Amino acid sequence: MTSSISAVTTTTSFTLPTADIGAINHHRVPTTSVSFAGSHRSMSFTCLAVSTDVGIKEAVKTDKAPAALGPYSQAIKANNTVFVSGVLGLIPETGKFVSENVEEQTEQVMKNMGEILKASGTTYSSVVKTTIMLADLKDFKKVNEIYAKYFPAPAPARSTYQVAALPLDARIEIECIAQTRFFSCCPNCFFSCEANLQVHIDKMEGNIVRRVIPSDNSCLFNAVGYVMDHDKDKAAELRQVIAATVASDPTNYSEAFLGKTNEEYCAWILNPEKWGGAIELSILADYYGREIAAYDIQTTRCDLYGQEKRYAERVMLIYDGLHYDSLAMSPADGAPEEFDQTIFAVTSDRTIGTFESLALNLVKDQQRKRSYTDTANFTLRCGVCQIGVIGQKEAVEHAQTTGHVNFQEFK
Repeated sequence: MTSSISAVTTTTSFTLPTADIGAINHHRVPTTSVSFAGSHRSMSFTCLAVSTDVGIKEAVKTDKAPAALGPYSQAIKANNTVFVSGVLGLIPETGKFVSENVEEQTEQVMKNMGEILKASGTTYSSVVKTTIMLADLKDFKKVNEIYAKYFPAPAPARSTYQVAALPLDARIEIECIAQTRFFSCCPNCFFSCEANLQVHIDKMEGNIVRRVIPSDNSCLFNAVGYVMDHDKDKAAELRQVIAATVASDPTNYSEAFLGKTNEEYCAWILNPEKWGGAIELSILADYYGREIAAYDIQTTRCDLYGQEKRYAERVMLIYDGLHYDSLAMSPADGAPEEFDQTIFAVTSDRTIGTFESLALNLVKDQQRKRSYTDTANFTLRCGVCQIGVIGQKEAVEHAQTTGHVNFQEFK
């Protein structure tokens, strides 16, 4: 039984979509940071040694893409950039074309390219330039429709050519250039190898900061958008990605798993008032090919999505019981967000080194400040009928019964 609340000291306003407590709008806390303990030099990100050897390079090889047809590598990594050789629509296991059809060859080219990018520690979203070579330029429209599905906005720069002939009489070949986005402490610094990476981490100064995401019922999606693409307005696009993933696999995404039918879920997740959670984070980790670490302030627990895929990079989010924000590495207090580093290399022991402990320190600091909402026990008053409710369960039940979705929290 709920009861009226007659006296309050502090109020926070919420809007609660029916049966969806996760969409409550929550008062934000100030941006918080945890600093590197280390050198007291005035320069941020000071490193002891800088590589000036532009010849440093690393070959990329994966059995999940077709082997090179000659004396070249599937891709080369150099100075935080990946150069992917021309990719054909060959099936990796057989070395044969998937078909003579240009559409099917294009799909296979993009899949093969994705595997090479993944082996390089990057994804489609990090591609900055592509070159398409066609046996017949009349195929351009067909190719373009398939190509567009693989590259999120902003799409990479591109050149397209009709050529006299392609290897093995292919209909299409595509090459690309991508960035690995490893953390760099200076423009010439190269440390995508693990040993150099840890040396540089140990010598850097900076802050792990909490980047606030707007409370608009899509905080999870926009927080992921920021750490993956430095874009806080990705919710609509990422909801589409999730709906498409679920719709394409009704066996794994069954009613028993989703809590609703596959079709109902796809309509539900496209509703901008609905909130995401573990299922959505798991899908997005696979979509981007990166682990997503979600830190819970109240418990300091870290849930790691995509861990079983052993991805080469990780991003971090922070959750206060109602809202997701992004975690980033900033070169200094007050530095603009464009200097944030949000993607971190995973080492052989499956950690991100010092960055991981710094993130946990920030989470513990937020816990000490009680910068979270205990959704099981917080006290709310309905903004319509003024009835008092306690915890998430009663709030959802009241919203379902009355249709009232505006609440205030009382402390």
